[in-house]
Amino acid sequence: MSEAGIDAALLIHHRDILYYAGTARPAVLLVSPRGTCLLVRRGLAYARREARVAHVEPMNGLSAVAERLAELGLAGGVLGTELDLMPARIARRLREVCPTWSLADVSPLVLDQRAIKDEAEIAATRAAAGVADAGHAVVPRTAVPGMSELALAAAVEMAMRQAGHEGFQPLRHPGARGGGVLLASGENLSVRGGHGLVVTGVGLSPSMPYGASRRVLERGDLVVVDIGSTYAGYTGDESRTFVIGRATDEQRALFAVARAAEDALLENLRPGALPADLCAAAEAVVAGGASSHGRSSSAGCSSSAFPPGSLTLPGFVGHGLGLELDELPVLWPRSKTPVQAGMVLAIEIEVSAPGTGDMVKLEDTVLVRPDGADCSGPYELLTATPRELIECG
Repeated sequence: MSEAGIDAALLIHHRDILYYAGTARPAVLLVSPRGTCLLVRRGLAYARREARVAHVEPMNGLSAVAERLAELGLAGGVLGTELDLMPARIARRLREVCPTWSLADVSPLVLDQRAIKDEAEIAATRAAAGVADAGHAVVPRTAVPGMSELALAAAVEMAMRQAGHEGFQPLRHPGARGGGVLLASGENLSVRGGHGLVVTGVGLSPSMPYGASRRVLERGDLVVVDIGSTYAGYTGDESRTFVIGRATDEQRALFAVARAAEDALLENLRPGALPADLCAAAEAVVAGGASSHGRSSSAGCSSSAFPPGSLTLPGFVGHGLGLELDELPVLWPRSKTPVQAGMVLAIEIEVSAPGTGDMVKLEDTVLVRPDGADCSGPYELLTATPRELIECG
């Protein structure tokens, strides 16, 4: 903290508190060179059993923060807190009770530390990836013509819960909604209604315009299922594309572009890789279009179902995963931070054909390995569902 010019830190966000203190009970975590204290608003007895910090005390309002700072002999300075998330009323109250302290944003430091996972975090993420696989396994044997998106999503979510999914998709972005499985089919494959760039589905009402709708599946439909799973606090992220019935040559051709784009990105994924270069590798494949024989047109096929320049990516090809589903880094040209060993990434390839309204998606949870760690390569796929266009019924 001292290198960042911060004299003490006050964490209010439950995912950050879970990372440093081991509990997600309603609390704040005060960290300073002179001691660390968890101040708990509710569930004190449970927090004391769960927390990894020695000092766990009850909290009655933010004045307890000022009292604890004074007890530590800290009279003032720079108090780091999560200004990307903090409500204005909390910030105002902090300034009232801590008038000798100025607030600074500690979130970049927190997220940088959280980006590299240890072995326990990787094990939990591996289990979360298994939960996502369990959800996808249900689709081929369940999805049939006449079934609604909602019924299919319910079957997927039931399988996930039975596999240990915690039923919660933690998202750091204040406007994000983790309302469940994102499932879209047919004309819903072009709907982008969320805070991010990806297709989100229609949802059931304007109050939650994400995920499955009551649209009825028809033979020949493409169905994209995007699962964000959570196990022991950690997240997995996996998308697969399905077809109701037999896939057409054009559908196979479109999916082949997504698979080739993900493969091109993975060939370049290693510690030190720049997000802009990973984006460029995927974009070069997508720019080549798709042949009707199921290969990218750059492979030398003469018949083109989707000519060069007719397909698009949403502007990014992945993001970090961890205690939240939308962690750093974002894999897009604007990010200048190199990929590091120990990062867990969602490699997210969403290929759209605006001319036809079609979209296919392929997304996997990937662990970046240290250079020379073993002979298995610089990354490990944690999700295991076949990376194919999967036919149903």
